[in-house]
Amino acid sequence: MVQFNKEKITELNTGYVKEHHLQQKIDAKKKRGLYRRLAVFMVVFSFFAFMLISTITSQMATIEEKGKQEKYLKAKLVETKDKKSQLKDEVHKLKDVDYIGEIARRDYFMSKKGETVFKVPGSSSD
Repeated sequence: MVQFNKEKITELNTGYVKEHHLQQKIDAKKKRGLYRRLAVFMVVFSFFAFMLISTITSQMATIEEKGKQEKYLKAKLVETKDKKSQLKDEVHKLKDVDYIGEIARRDYFMSKKGETVFKVPGSSSD
């Protein structure tokens, strides 16, 4: 094998070599720019992805909360409709004279002439 002395080798100073070195510098600069642009793009993309995920998560939580609220309100609506029905029945019954007399005897211990009302302990007519 032949060894070359580096001292004896000189670099050519031709136009081609200068252009080649200049082209290498330009290519290196382009690569640095590309890496920088990709890094900035990744940061921006990550920011928007984070915002999108956080928005979707908060919307899902809101939807779940609204669903629970809807179930509660539906149950309350059914309860209110039942109460309304009972109150309508009560109003209808209160128009009846015999029913009013029964309530007066039961709750206020009123009686008709010649009638005696006894309240038995432990019995509830409510």
